[in-house]
Amino acid sequence: MEVHMSKQQLIEKAVEAAVEAELRFGICSRNVMIGLKTILPDLPEEMITASLSLAAGTGAASGSCGAYCAGLLGVGLKYNHTLAEEIENPDLQMAGVEKFKEYRDRFLAEWGTIMCPEIQKKLFGKSFYLVDPAQDEEFVNLEDHLEKCAVAIGSATRLAAEMILADMD
Repeated sequence: MEVHMSKQQLIEKAVEAAVEAELRFGICSRNVMIGLKTILPDLPEEMITASLSLAAGTGAASGSCGAYCAGLLGVGLKYNHTLAEEIENPDLQMAGVEKFKEYRDRFLAEWGTIMCPEIQKKLFGKSFYLVDPAQDEEFVNLEDHLEKCAVAIGSATRLAAEMILADMD
């Protein structure tokens, strides 16, 4: 992480990286992780790789927004304790729970939902059932698909980055 940058500059850098990745690759969850990697240099590449499975409503199943889920992973990486630490002190688990609830509540305040189809309605005026191959193809081929999804990706990245950097002076 570049220490000479302000907190706001770091947040903007993370959002910019996530949005640029979305416009290039079109994988919502992975692109949030790419953005968060700019402020979490220890974020494992394997986590970025694995996050692909969260895309398009978690597993392309029209469930929870993949960008939202990836933001949760970033917040968890910063605030969750290891299993060994929680076994030693069970009260530590609640610190992570409080942080993921805070992220959830902030995302809900901004979007009114965490569900991919509901976010699609806000962005595209309709939702798509991505399990249906015809609807999935229609969604993927929308002219402004990447640009509009980038709005949710930027939002999820910004909210996670704000929380991750909250204690930065």
